[in-house]
Amino acid sequence: MKAILAMSENRAIGKNGALPWPSIKEDFKWFKEFTMGKILIVGHTTFTTLPTLKNRNLIVLTRMVYPDTYDPINNMAFCYRDKDNIVNLDSSHKGELIVIGGAKTYELFLPYITEFYVTHIKGTYDADTYMIPFEHLYNKQEVIKEFDGHRVVKYTK
Repeated sequence: MKAILAMSENRAIGKNGALPWPSIKEDFKWFKEFTMGKILIVGHTTFTTLPTLKNRNLIVLTRMVYPDTYDPINNMAFCYRDKDNIVNLDSSHKGELIVIGGAKTYELFLPYITEFYVTHIKGTYDADTYMIPFEHLYNKQEVIKEFDGHRVVKYTK
């Protein structure tokens, strides 16, 4: 399983359902490029704040009552109430499942995320959502992109 995240120097990742920093065009371009054609895992709260993500399937982890279905033919969201079902799905879709947030969803799937792509946003920002420390879980770090003082680091187990 993979994950993608943007966080500031003070580990801020969200404020009032949005990113706490001004829009960064290159990071949005990177997110789109990395997630295109993939299956994205997202928590319910984050799902409600997302714009339409064309050509990507969404799996929403939620406690709300929805049918547990997954249909990769239709480009839409399907809901799961149990993380174990998503972990099992990952075993048959290696490299296709990408966790995209929020903080609780990242934390829940950290034991299963083998590749974590993190845009380190330059600066500190006021936020209501922060990322927990995760770096110690990964034994390899590689800078794969840099733009406007920000850098994307690939963490690998």
